[in-house]
Amino acid sequence: MKSLMTMLLAGSAIVAATAAHAERAASSGTSGQGAAASDQKIQELQQSIEDLQAQVQDLKRSTADQYADVQNQQAKGIKVTIANGRPTIAGDDFSLSLRALVQYDSAYYGQGKVPTGTDFSSGNNFRRARFGFEGTAFKDWYYTFIYDFGGSGNEGSTISSAYIQYNGLAPFHAKIGAFPPSESFDDTTSAQDLLFLERAQPADLARGIAGSDGRDAVQLFAYDDNYFASVAYTGSLVGAAAAFDEQQALVGRVAYRPIASENVNFAVGGDLTYVLKFPDLAAGANSAHAFSLSERPELNVDDNNIRLISSGTIDADHATEWGVEAAGNYYNFYGQGGYFGFEASRRPLGNLTGLPDPDFNGWYGQVSWVLTGEVKKYKAETGSWTSPKPAEPFTIDKGGLGAWEIAARYSDMDLNYRPGNAGSATPFGGIRGGDQRIWTAGLNWYPNQALRFMLDYQHTDVSKLSSAGLNADARLDAVSLRAQIAF
Repeated sequence: MKSLMTMLLAGSAIVAATAAHAERAASSGTSGQGAAASDQKIQELQQSIEDLQAQVQDLKRSTADQYADVQNQQAKGIKVTIANGRPTIAGDDFSLSLRALVQYDSAYYGQGKVPTGTDFSSGNNFRRARFGFEGTAFKDWYYTFIYDFGGSGNEGSTISSAYIQYNGLAPFHAKIGAFPPSESFDDTTSAQDLLFLERAQPADLARGIAGSDGRDAVQLFAYDDNYFASVAYTGSLVGAAAAFDEQQALVGRVAYRPIASENVNFAVGGDLTYVLKFPDLAAGANSAHAFSLSERPELNVDDNNIRLISSGTIDADHATEWGVEAAGNYYNFYGQGGYFGFEASRRPLGNLTGLPDPDFNGWYGQVSWVLTGEVKKYKAETGSWTSPKPAEPFTIDKGGLGAWEIAARYSDMDLNYRPGNAGSATPFGGIRGGDQRIWTAGLNWYPNQALRFMLDYQHTDVSKLSSAGLNADARLDAVSLRAQIAF
């Protein structure tokens, strides 16, 4: 580029010098033969000037063309952008976006009545501290890697998601790796968009059987604006304890949105999980299996990993979970609920006394109202709803309030099966796992798209009998606060 500019300047100087020489020759006043020679000289000089001017024009055009080529190459090169707080690097065939989700929780447990020796630990916890990246490769491929450094008590750091997805056959898609396979409305709602600090207990219990974050899986799914359908073959969790043969299961989900508009939406869905095989507890044929259902009181700050309800260990060959749900929004009002059933098929060789196959159930309902008027949006690629986007992000100087939301939920998880009556021993085949009912009220503030603060109050009420038929009820109140940043 510099050499071209130099040639242009030199050409212009030559043209100017030649023109000046021609003017001096014309004004010298020569006549006769001298005048004719002078005229010929002037003509030669004029021709030289014209030739030089043509060369200068050629140089200008060449310079402009090369500059345009450079601009085009730069346009096709690497681009760096920041959209919604998420840095992205993109080239012709690849893109890479940084991801982060940090949730810092604080909670106080008020133990009205709990079993002897039970002590919930008030305090603080990084519920999730996820960092990683995602992107596309050659248009049709998508990849992601997210590592979670958070967790409480015995929950260690682990891979949250690490998979490859092929999108070249839309509306059909396929992915393989470690990820949470689609299981329900509450399950497919991103952790950063949850209405409360934790998912409703029946939905959380359902996803934990053969789904949840970091699950080895292969999934096929399809979706458009109004439907979502998927089926996944799943294995063990990343970082799970060693087993002689890991778990194998199928997880399926369908959802359909019959009412769809900008401000009013309604969808129904169903899910089915079938455990084909549980991990063997010992080497060799006919090994025993261990299947159990237990659930926290919808709050994970406690370091002791306490569960007030539990089915105990069941030696099962197979297990089935099914659920039906509905969800929708009418402008800034949102509602969601579901019912779930759980069944365990005992292992015949481990059930010589003929114990019956137990079954359990649970349900939940939750609502929210965005006080500032923002509308939750339906996310077709997951078949779930997202958090409201603040119309006026919070600022002191401009007076924005962000988005404010109030919410309420009731959930009931019953892990009793033929529990019998108080004052008597557990009936044959009965399970006194307990019935846990939880009321939750919440206030959510979204200062902007990246930040969120959540304040929840929970009242937990457990009805339970001991194996001897004694009262083992529990009462628990908790106040919790979450500070979150996500991009």
